[in-house]
Amino acid sequence: MIKQTSSIYDERKLQTAKHADPLQRTAWLWWTGGALMAAGIAGAGILLYAHEIEPLDIQLERLTIRLPRAAGRLPARGLRILHLSDSHFHGGGRTRREHAKIERVRALTSGLDYDLLVHTGDFIHFDDGLENVLRLLDAVPRPRVGAYGVFGNHDYTHYAMEEALPRMWRTFRAAEHAADQRRSRAARLLAAATRWPRYIRYVRNTPLDGRRTGSNDAARLNAALERWGMTMLHNCAKHLYRPDIGLDIHLAGVDDVIEGRPRLGDSLQGIPESAPVILLSHNPDIIASPQLPRVDLVLSGHTHGGQIRVPLWGVAHTQAEHLPRRHVSGFFRVGETQVYITRGIGEGIPLRFRAGPQITLIEIT
Repeated sequence: MIKQTSSIYDERKLQTAKHADPLQRTAWLWWTGGALMAAGIAGAGILLYAHEIEPLDIQLERLTIRLPRAAGRLPARGLRILHLSDSHFHGGGRTRREHAKIERVRALTSGLDYDLLVHTGDFIHFDDGLENVLRLLDAVPRPRVGAYGVFGNHDYTHYAMEEALPRMWRTFRAAEHAADQRRSRAARLLAAATRWPRYIRYVRNTPLDGRRTGSNDAARLNAALERWGMTMLHNCAKHLYRPDIGLDIHLAGVDDVIEGRPRLGDSLQGIPESAPVILLSHNPDIIASPQLPRVDLVLSGHTHGGQIRVPLWGVAHTQAEHLPRRHVSGFFRVGETQVYITRGIGEGIPLRFRAGPQITLIEIT
């Protein structure tokens, strides 16, 4: 009797399992498909946001910086500087997008009362972007004292950035091959086992090596900016002396660290040791110069604030050799020299994520 009951139970269990398996498989497929669809929708949403929303959402940041050596040399209310950088205008197919950015800057600066307009380079990405650069400058109110700028690497050159990672892999492998000649067998085995993690670290902390594909017309850009009324500070300085408003400081500029011919010594030549100096440098790597202590404040761009910030990895790239990743944008100090890096207006590839574009109104006191 017991055996018969057990047999009936086992038969019912088998029949239930036969019916349950297809249902379980269907449920698993539904859940898996739903998860993949949700991930796809989320990814598409992030990409849409990074392409269409964040790059156009320019913000106006306000910052106050105190320069102790400028005491008695500034207007009573302080010196107000509107800092623009990295417009990266392409023109052509991106004109509509660039016009939207210009109109955003126009709205942010409408009625703004300030003294100096500065642009710290990468005005253009390609020569066709020049018209939009001039449109941008026309969109902001005219400064009370003057407008000044320096060139960035893209003002001279354009690159094939899609080739950067393969080029960096070849450079990394060549360095590894050279190092292997000096390593013991055990060290070579260890190096081979850790090669990929070390390459990833190398990419994370080394400026991207895009192949140079051509030159922009820097002379044409310079002439157009000078005609507009912007003084370009190519390894030189301007004494901003306006006794009527109490202004007496030096504004210096240095050529681009990568594509230009930077000579900070020439920029600072003739400036009295006791005089306060504000330096415009597109690339913040100028902080590695031994002459940096002569500068009170450096205003830079170039990094785009990393442009993309992702979990675990952090900023996608600093694009600088001597800049700590934690200082990819914003205010910090190097010894007694103060440094401010703006995230800028534009970008090379049309994506930003958690590193939104900005312009900055800096009040020097």
